[in-house]
Amino acid sequence: MATPANTPDRDAVPGLLGGHDDDEDKPVVLGDSAYADATTRTELEADGFELVAKSPPVRNAKGLFSKDLFIVDTEKLTVTCPADHVVAITVSVRGGGKASFKTYCADCPMRQRCTTSRHGRTITIHPCEAILQRARKEQADPAWKARYRADRPIVERKIAHFTRRPWGGRKARTRGLERVATDLDTRAGAVNWARLAVLGLHHGDNGWAIA
Repeated sequence: MATPANTPDRDAVPGLLGGHDDDEDKPVVLGDSAYADATTRTELEADGFELVAKSPPVRNAKGLFSKDLFIVDTEKLTVTCPADHVVAITVSVRGGGKASFKTYCADCPMRQRCTTSRHGRTITIHPCEAILQRARKEQADPAWKARYRADRPIVERKIAHFTRRPWGGRKARTRGLERVATDLDTRAGAVNWARLAVLGLHHGDNGWAIA
C-alpha cells in the first residue's frame, strides 16, 4: 500500500487491514510505537484486532517526575502524586481532563523534583487513559517483552529486504502514487518469491509444495 510521504503511519492502518474486517481469525497487528497511540489502539480493539506495539515511554523534558510516577485512577477519577496527595480529575467535555496539585505544591518537600511552575503540577488525562495504562502494564510483563523481542526482528529484517539500495532504498523510483504502488507490489512479490525459494518451494505431480 502506498501513501503520500507525509502520511502518519497510523493513518494507513484502515487501508492495510480493511480486507480483514469480517474475518473470524483476524491477523495480529505487530508494529512500532507509531501504531501504539490511544486512538489507534481503541479503533483496532473495537474491530477485533490484537495489537502488539510498544507504547512510547512517558518522559519529562525537564528531568522532573514523569507522569508514570502518578497513580491515575480512571474509575474513581482521581490522581495520586509521589507525595501521596490525592486530587480529583476535572473532566473535559471531550473526554479526559486535568488534575491540578496547585493547593499541595507550595509546601510540598518534593516540589523541586516535580515542577518549576508557580501554579504547581498539573497532570493531563488522555480520553483513552485507561487503554494506555493497560497497554503499559502489559508491556511490562516478561512474557510480552519476550514475544515482542522475538517477532519484531523478523519484521525489521523483512523491511530491510524490501528497502534494498538497488530498489531505491526508502525512496520512490517513480512519480505518482499509482505508479509507486505498482512498483511496491512488484517489489513485494519479488521478496515473497525469494522467501518461498529459501523455504524450498517446488512443483511436483501434486502441484506446488514447500519442502
